Amino acid sequence: MTLSKQKIMKVMVVALLLAGATVFAARSQEQEPREARDKVKLPENYLPEGEARDVIFQACVQCHDLRNTVSQRKTAASWKRTVDEMIWRGAPLTAVEAETIAKYLAASFGPDKPIPEELQLKKKSTSDKR
Repeated sequence: MTLSKQKIMKVMVVALLLAGATVFAARSQEQEPREARDKVKLPENYLPEGEARDVIFQACVQCHDLRNTVSQRKTAASWKRTVDEMIWRGAPLTAVEAETIAKYLAASFGPDKPIPEELQLKKKSTSDKR
């Protein structure tokens, strides 16, 4: 099967256009204004100061981000169960660290604490279904 020079040129032009579009899309995402990125409040920004905060950054974020953690509201017993489960799954925590984290989470994210609006899951309205 022989390709004509004209067909080869067309294929090369299309390939170059696709490559250029990909590079342009990647660069436009990278160049998002810093102000817009700085306005976004990250889940870790919702962790109040406390004895367990640094331990959480060392042990917990190895496996997952903190969005789920900071948006939950649990009793002290429920937080203790959660921390114990994370240890069972491999979180590198000592017994003292686990107790400190469970107490910290219960005090910071107990059932009486409000969930910030930006962390609440957005529910789709029935009109959004397609």
